[in-house]
Amino acid sequence: MRAAIALFATLLLLAPARPLAAQQPPPSPQEVQPQLPAPPRPAGPAGPRRIVPGRSLAGIEIGGRLSNVLARFGRPATIRETSLDTAYLFTRYGITVYVKSGAVTAVAGTNSLLQIDDTLGVGHRVESVYAAFGRDFRQGTVEGFPGLIYEARGIAFGLDGRGVAAILVFRPGTSAGVSALQTGAAPAVPVATGYPNVGPLRRYSPETGFTSLVGYLRRLVFQTSGIWITAAEAARVIREQLSASR
Repeated sequence: MRAAIALFATLLLLAPARPLAAQQPPPSPQEVQPQLPAPPRPAGPAGPRRIVPGRSLAGIEIGGRLSNVLARFGRPATIRETSLDTAYLFTRYGITVYVKSGAVTAVAGTNSLLQIDDTLGVGHRVESVYAAFGRDFRQGTVEGFPGLIYEARGIAFGLDGRGVAAILVFRPGTSAGVSALQTGAAPAVPVATGYPNVGPLRRYSPETGFTSLVGYLRRLVFQTSGIWITAAEAARVIREQLSASR
């Protein structure tokens, strides 16, 4: 009897062990977590999104040919002639290209995907501008916004309150030849269908979201174009709409 027990114990020790995985029950369908797809990235300008002061914005080089810009971006939404240059507005990308004699003299962007060294862009606070470029600037108009012009660096920032609303790149020392940097120049706002008519609405009412007509119009334009027009521009449009309705 003892010999039989000893033989049985020896056989148990010599039997191959079952793999650990084979001993575990298969996971139930509820325990299997499917892999979710990554969220889509927002659309941005075709090609580079870098801003280089004095040189380029979104890969558009200062001094480059207009033909190259059109070949890359296609037909502009709007073309605006000025006494200094011609502005080509590419609404889809939030980019305006200023041209004289077929050559690019300045490029402006209102697209938050455009960045300076991945640290500064549209939507950032003005304090970030001071930290990156200092205070050697002059105050002036930038794309219709009050802003900061760094003449020696070839870059300017349009401000909406304390936030950056537009960034413009130009060749250092040439700001006098760029219409977007001149006081009184109309902002290059790419709104293909024109401004919404808010003249008949009552300010500070439920129909305007309890805001002023100026604030309401600025919000509507931003929703359709991605650009904040200035309060002065909004007030001018409203005056014209009110005059036309009388």
